[in-house]
Amino acid sequence: MGLSKIQVLLQPVGAVPDSVLKFLQEALAEQFDGCTFSISKSIEIPSHAFDERRDQFKSPVILDLLDKETHCDKILGICDFDAYAEDLNFVFGQAQHGGRTLAVYLPRLRQEFYGFKPDVSLFLQRAVKEAVHELGHSFGLGHCRLPSCVMYFSNSLRDTDKKGKEFCSVCKLVMASKAKG
Repeated sequence: MGLSKIQVLLQPVGAVPDSVLKFLQEALAEQFDGCTFSISKSIEIPSHAFDERRDQFKSPVILDLLDKETHCDKILGICDFDAYAEDLNFVFGQAQHGGRTLAVYLPRLRQEFYGFKPDVSLFLQRAVKEAVHELGHSFGLGHCRLPSCVMYFSNSLRDTDKKGKEFCSVCKLVMASKAKG
């Protein structure tokens, strides 16, 4: 994709299984040719990020925390807790549009969150799609109208499951132009 020399830190926030981190590291390196993906030691979840009234964490607080962490080009928080932002009931992920910090929230990507039997393969596919989607936002991409594009807005897991893990041809062109300039 022409994004050489961009360093992306996978930053676990709280406890995150090593197997998930390693899977994301490998899958994202395939998607973003030339980017370097490294895994950091976990950082603690700040208590002030928790909203007791909603029983969820505040995603903007997590993004602020990540922004203070390191000097990498991009910091992708991997969070195994439920979160929300602004007027949304929940988020699968969130990114600073065109910025350096982004986060993916894993619980709602798991089948068992909804009372179904675990499906590790499906969960990992969803996690990759959401990570690619949020990285796209961090590189300045908006939502795409094409339901098969990874940049399509996921209002539900059905949307996430329908879309691919790749950028459509238009989003690829936009990414290529951003990589050059």
